[in-house]
Amino acid sequence: MVRVPKIVPWTSTEEYMGVGDSLYSDDAGERRRGVAIVKAWRARGRVPVAVDATASLVDMLDADTSRAAGVTGTRLRHMYAMAMIRFVNSIVDLEQKGAYAQSMAALASRIGMPAWFVELRHACTHEQIPSLAVLRAACEQALGWLGDYYWKKQERVMPADTMDRVRGALLAYKAAYDATRVTEEQQQAEHAGAFNAARAALAELLGVMHADAVRLYVVPVLLEPGLLVPEDKRQRAKFPDCAMPAGWARQWGGLFRLLEETWGATLVFEELLGGIAAALAPECGDAGIFAAADSAPSTSHAAMLVAWVRWILKKHYVPGGESTVSIGDLLEACLRSPGYYSRAVLKAVSDADPTLKRELKPFVDYMGRALAALVAADAAEAKAGKGVAEFSEQTLQDEERLMQERLKEALGGAAEDEDEDEAMDVDAAGAQPAAAQTASGRWAYVAQDAWVPCPIGALSDGSIPALELPAWLDDVPLHATSA
Repeated sequence: MVRVPKIVPWTSTEEYMGVGDSLYSDDAGERRRGVAIVKAWRARGRVPVAVDATASLVDMLDADTSRAAGVTGTRLRHMYAMAMIRFVNSIVDLEQKGAYAQSMAALASRIGMPAWFVELRHACTHEQIPSLAVLRAACEQALGWLGDYYWKKQERVMPADTMDRVRGALLAYKAAYDATRVTEEQQQAEHAGAFNAARAALAELLGVMHADAVRLYVVPVLLEPGLLVPEDKRQRAKFPDCAMPAGWARQWGGLFRLLEETWGATLVFEELLGGIAAALAPECGDAGIFAAADSAPSTSHAAMLVAWVRWILKKHYVPGGESTVSIGDLLEACLRSPGYYSRAVLKAVSDADPTLKRELKPFVDYMGRALAALVAADAAEAKAGKGVAEFSEQTLQDEERLMQERLKEALGGAAEDEDEDEAMDVDAAGAQPAAAQTASGRWAYVAQDAWVPCPIGALSDGSIPALELPAWLDDVPLHATSA
């Protein structure tokens, strides 16, 4: 059964629990901040009565502590009385669920509220208002009771090893699922029990977690190599098409159904898209746009994440209609952090939504031109020899001498001159050895009189060849196309 999302005035559980910490802080300024946030929540609506009552009582105690000139004791008594009346009424009335109204004392007893709170409320409403000392004590005790009755129960602090527990449960689930994919019927029956046990253990672990656990624990683990991303790089998607490997998404259907039953499809897949966006399009730092982040995934890993974006959009996104997922945050993340990976995500969105394709085309084309220019600049820099380490002649000679000494040590003092004569056997006409002639002109020996010592991996002129091509060349046209 899909859970209906609950509308709340706070943006995250961290903000919600932070307000609780502020309201019970020893610092007066922090308490005023918590009260101010609750007042903002009231403007949005749907503030839980316990939160509202806590803020009212804290505000009343702070107002009494920093009493302004002209505020009499009688006025304070009336303010305290109103705060206590609203506190008792709002909390106790929640328990009025039957067809017939029950007494306030019975309802208060059911939830563990001290009986004298109800008596104080009755006295403030129908009799003489108690003294200021009694009201102050009642307000302080009411805050203590709310802390035990409500706020402490909201604390769902997960153990420090929660990430490891989630990872272990998901890996156990995947291993049990893989074990069931055998051909023999007897072995299938044997592994089915283990799979059901692993699924039940995972469901039990996920069931006790707050919804924020999807973003904090489940999604980061799922995006690691070995789960949604195959461990074997040969089984992953490839740029530029980023097509999902055949049958790979099908085996995760059971896990996705379990996650949907626990938190709902909207939360699960929007958080999954958010996790992918954070990995492929991290916020631009000091390095600037189009610069690869230190924590960027490998090319094959990124291609697999883009493939999952395509799959989620195909299954849960309806252009112009009611979709399970919203892609606004995904688009914003990619447009704020342009790069090869974010461009691939924008192309996936364009393929899923023809309307957005027309709107995103200028951005995608701009990223393509910028990346092509970046590749050309890198090639020109490499050709000019910029960024290549400089070596002095003396340094090269010292390195050569050291290498010769080590070679003599390794060969037990073998004659180096004879080895060089055999290796550099070139005739007077400059003919190359047979091994070099079979290279179809790709490689050639340097003439013996023109060769100079150079570091390992460098050419004879001291330059370092660029043998690795960037991943974005797979999707950049070699020739400029007319507009």
